[in-house]
Amino acid sequence: METKEKTVWIDMDNRILAFQPIENGNRITKAESLFWDFVCGLMNAGYRIM
Repeated sequence: METKEKTVWIDMDNRILAFQPIENGNRITKAESLFWDFVCGLMNAGYRIM
């Protein structure tokens, strides 16, 4: 079984998530099984999606 990975870029200073590279963003890659819980957790913490 192949594990798919998803990537998001995070700008911690401006509390932004992006699904494409952004300036000052840190690239985070997680297994798909963990990815959406991670993204939802950041949204609940006040991060905006770009």
